[in-house]
Amino acid sequence: MKRVYLALSILLSCLLLMVSNAKCAETKSSSAKLNIINVADDFVAYYKKCLDADDETRAKQWDKMLESKHQDFFDYAIYRNKKGEDRENFKKARIAEFWNDIAPKMEKIAKLNKNAEAEIKNVLGEFKKYFADFDPARNYYITIAFSFKGKVVDVAGKDVFAIGLESFGDDILQFKITVAHELFHLYHFQFFTTSGAIYRKVWAEGMATYASAVIVPGYKDSKYLGFSVEKMNKCYELLPKMAAELRKNMGERDEKLERIYLGAENNDTEIPPEAGYYVGLQIVASLAKKTPIDELAKLKSDKVYALFETELKKLETTEK
Repeated sequence: MKRVYLALSILLSCLLLMVSNAKCAETKSSSAKLNIINVADDFVAYYKKCLDADDETRAKQWDKMLESKHQDFFDYAIYRNKKGEDRENFKKARIAEFWNDIAPKMEKIAKLNKNAEAEIKNVLGEFKKYFADFDPARNYYITIAFSFKGKVVDVAGKDVFAIGLESFGDDILQFKITVAHELFHLYHFQFFTTSGAIYRKVWAEGMATYASAVIVPGYKDSKYLGFSVEKMNKCYELLPKMAAELRKNMGERDEKLERIYLGAENNDTEIPPEAGYYVGLQIVASLAKKTPIDELAKLKSDKVYALFETELKKLETTEK
């Protein structure tokens, strides 16, 4: 009888422990949530307070009103993890850039910022309709970014969403498209990495551009790419040549070639800046005729490589 009682006691203890662990797991899960951090609010306040201030005051208030409130974000996303004197020089350059280039646009930035949080949530709602398994629980930073429009960036070991309002003026549509683009990167990077050969980056950007058109539908490709008509025409004209060059080098890690095809700056070739986005979009749009975007997002790299190569061959022989 004592053995039976002991066995029941052990069983009951195990059950109680399982329930306790389940509750802890549930609590931990629910503590991770969507968290929108509006650094742009602080930039607007900083601008208003220091508009007529001298350089010394502006530098001190930068530390007090901005950096100290969002230290990790500034260290990783704004200062790019620079250290020592290099960091201080970079910081001074960003303060100067703010007052010289961004401050004149602050009225438009403040206007866009009033609706930014609501629009992120609206786009997230649409995104979940197509990518139901996406977990939105993370930090979302609305900011002045200095070096990017939208980006998935590592902040203290965690991937966060960041979007720089100064890139949009008061263009709410382009803002929504960029939000959709970066949300897709967050989703896609669970299954695919851009580290390595150039095909990976062109594929990832083509996928995100196509996804933004799915989430925010109804516009021309040029709107999702952010290209002028002239730039679109040039990409169309050079498409067979670009496809041949990318196929030849698709398995290589060539930083110079990456900057030519994916960098926003002008280069010393006839290839327009960011033309790799255009090529990637053509590839994904072709494949999406038969395979839904959520399935394409989960393809393994060897399958992506084969499909990418096949589509590039088709583009090489496209008659213009």
